Amino acid sequence: MTTTIYTLLDDDPIKWVQGLPEYQRVTIEKLLASGSSFDDVAQAWISASAENTYRFAATSQVGNKGAFLENLRKEIRAFLCGDKKYKKERDGLFGKKGVAQTYVISAMAVAIAPYLGVASAVISPLIALVLASIGKVALNAWCAAQHEAPSEGQLDATP
Repeated sequence: MTTTIYTLLDDDPIKWVQGLPEYQRVTIEKLLASGSSFDDVAQAWISASAENTYRFAATSQVGNKGAFLENLRKEIRAFLCGDKKYKKERDGLFGKKGVAQTYVISAMAVAIAPYLGVASAVISPLIALVLASIGKVALNAWCAAQHEAPSEGQLDATP
């Protein structure tokens, strides 16, 4: 069976977090155990660390931390919902070989990082949390719920 974004999103959302390195995973798991949602933890994560991202390849210090997370969400949306700038990465990611959450997070982080001017390691936990928050919601429904117009060449997310 070929692994696709649909089978990965249909899995337990915490698996997105479990693939992160221990130094990131442990903190995130503690925040989730305290009752915070994936989105709440993502906001807490960026609020606690955004000012330091410029040292990891961003061109300047982050100003509005909420704007950084929102820009990351836009790039994740572009990646998942069919923006042509991510076509090559998407096609390779969900090909015939199958993938795991850790690989998906890493591949998305490497593809998105240059558009945000940060290192992929900085945004990997945030990508995991955003993907976990999508959970079992159908991809087209999630894409349609975003506040931007659909991307050109939007994926047909019917499994």
